[in-house]
Amino acid sequence: MQRSRVLVVWHDAHAVSDGWWGVDESDDEPCRIETIGWLIPDAKADHVVVAQSLAADGDLYHVFAVPVGMVVSVQIL
Repeated sequence: MQRSRVLVVWHDAHAVSDGWWGVDESDDEPCRIETIGWLIPDAKADHVVVAQSLAADGDLYHVFAVPVGMVVSVQIL
């Protein structure tokens, strides 16, 4: 099966502090992530699924499943 290499830009959930935190320290900016890999279409409903590595036999390694609501963009490379 032919797979496309893609750049997926998405917003991640993240910790805002590793200890005590004041509400006035809040940052309105999202945690923006860029992931490059092989798009695995229709692998999981309501997710964009990307594998970091693709072996010659078709096996996949380090597979990410990003919920579509967190995806900013998908660009074919």
